[in-house]
Amino acid sequence: MTRLSSDELRDGHVFNGFDYNIQVWVVDGIIRRCGHPASMRSAGLSCCNASRYADQRISEVPGAEIFPPEMTQRA
Repeated sequence: MTRLSSDELRDGHVFNGFDYNIQVWVVDGIIRRCGHPASMRSAGLSCCNASRYADQRISEVPGAEIFPPEMTQRA
C-alpha cells in the first residue's frame, strides 16, 4: 500500500499526522487524546487506542508504524 498523505515523518515514526497501524492522531510526536464521550469508557477501560496511549510519545508505543530511513527526516 502506498502512503499518499502529507504526514510529517521523523526518526522512523509519524511526527505530525495519523498512525494507521494503531489508529491515532499524532502532534509533535505525542499521541492526541480521543474525543469520545466518557460513556464509551466502561469500568475504566479505554474506548480506543487514542484513549489508551494518550499523551505518550509515538516512538515508545508498541505496534506504531515504523518507516525506513529514506522516508523520514530528522528534526
